[in-house]
Amino acid sequence: MDMHHQVDSFMFDLDNLIRRYQQEYDLSDQALVGALEFAKLTVLTDSSILFSPEDIDEDGLDDGGISPHF
Repeated sequence: MDMHHQVDSFMFDLDNLIRRYQQEYDLSDQALVGALEFAKLTVLTDSSILFSPEDIDEDGLDDGGISPHF
């Protein structure tokens, strides 16, 4: 299955899931969108955050120089 078909399949399943929850539960549109935004954030940040040695001071503490690599 090529990428376009995979994306179409995902979108179809996601649409069905959203419609099911709208019918079965008393969730507002705002609650659904908030849940989707949280899921989006989880997907976007679901990778390792790598720290470089220069980001850690001599006490082993982070000095605010966190650099996520996606």
